[in-house]
Amino acid sequence: MSTAVRQRVPFRFSEDGEDDGRILDEQEQEEVIGRLRKENEDSNAAYHIALQIVIGLSFIIHVLFLFSGSKLSPLANVLPGPPPTAAVPFATALTLLQLLIHLNLSLYSLPPKHRYRHLVPHAALPRSLELPLPLAHPISIILTIVAPTYALLLGRGYADVIWWAVPGALTGLVALVKKWMRDGEKDVAELEKLRYTARGA
Repeated sequence: MSTAVRQRVPFRFSEDGEDDGRILDEQEQEEVIGRLRKENEDSNAAYHIALQIVIGLSFIIHVLFLFSGSKLSPLANVLPGPPPTAAVPFATALTLLQLLIHLNLSLYSLPPKHRYRHLVPHAALPRSLELPLPLAHPISIILTIVAPTYALLLGRGYADVIWWAVPGALTGLVALVKKWMRDGEKDVAELEKLRYTARGA
């Protein structure tokens, strides 16, 4: 009898946030949590794809900029202010840095167990050269401010500063979307804890 009672220990759940008094038994709990977990996994997969598309498009634009002759900001014709007449010094080196930031962001945006996140086996590198790839956000944020800060110090206009700040904006976007995904996983985990609490009540 005690086992049967324990299996029917309920918890309350409402999709619209209103307490309608309906109580879910163990089977219904499993169904609700399973459905929410599936929805969360589907939304995370869509987030991953969207991030890769955005990062990929930006990467292509930066590659085109790298091979352009003028090295002038592509934003010069759409932003106010006098257009730049000369490229930022060391534009090629800065663009290569931006491309590396894009590649790191692309790796960072993949699911944690994705095989592409382990393309560089640490065992193949000397211990002194090992890096935690992809680089975490605190390090990548520092790299993203190098180029726009340099443009600011040179007194360049909006077009140049904003152009060189694009990887920084992408880094912020990735961090925000990753937070959304972690919050969704945390919500599902909290529901699972409630279910287990009900089982052991």
